[in-house]
Amino acid sequence: MKKQFKTIALASIALGLFACFSSCSKDDPAPEIPQEEVGRARLTFTEVAWHGDHADDLENPEVVEVEFDAQGLPPVGAHLHLNAGKTYRLELTTYDFAGRESQHEFVNEAHIHQIFLLGAPDGVLDYQYADPNNARVGITGYLHVLRASDSFIFNLILRHLNEGVKSSITADDWNNPNYTQFSGVNDLDLNVEVHVVEGDHDH
Repeated sequence: MKKQFKTIALASIALGLFACFSSCSKDDPAPEIPQEEVGRARLTFTEVAWHGDHADDLENPEVVEVEFDAQGLPPVGAHLHLNAGKTYRLELTTYDFAGRESQHEFVNEAHIHQIFLLGAPDGVLDYQYADPNNARVGITGYLHVLRASDSFIFNLILRHLNEGVKSSITADDWNNPNYTQFSGVNDLDLNVEVHVVEGDHDH
C-alpha cells in the first residue's frame, strides 16, 4: 500500500511540474525588438547667433540638411557647404523602421551613448554639447566653424557604450579619433562630404 501511495504521489508531482512548465512557457513574453534600430537619419545644421556661452535663434537662418537611408548612406554626390566664422546648431534626427522619430531614446539612455564627430582638419571645427538635461550625448549641439578648409568627409559616430564606460569620456573627446578605446559598438556611422568656405558660397 505504501508503494502504491508513493507511486501516485510521484505521478502527481510530475504532472504538477509539467503543468507549471507549460503555463510558464505559454506566458513568457516574446523578445522585444531593440528600440535602437535606426531605419534612417537626418543631420540638420541651423545657423545661430553665438554669444560666447549661449546661442540665439536667427529670423532667417541658413539651414543645411542631409538625409541618410537605412544603410546609413547620403544621396549620391551629397556635398555640404558650411561658412567659416558661423555657428550651427547640429541636430541628429533618427527614425525607426516604422518611420517614428527615435533620437530621444539615445538621450534617455545617455549613460550608454556618445556621439563623436570626426574627419575635420585640425582647427576647423569646435563643438559644444546641448542635449536636454545636460545629457552630453551629442544628439543636439553647437558646431563652431572656425576657419575655411578643403573638402573633407564629416563622420558622425553614435556609439553604444558598455556599462560604466561613459564616466571616462570628457567633453574634449567629442572628436577623439581613438573613440574605439571606449568599448562598445556603433549604432550609427554616418559620412558626408563637407566643404568649409569663407563667406556665402553657392555651389
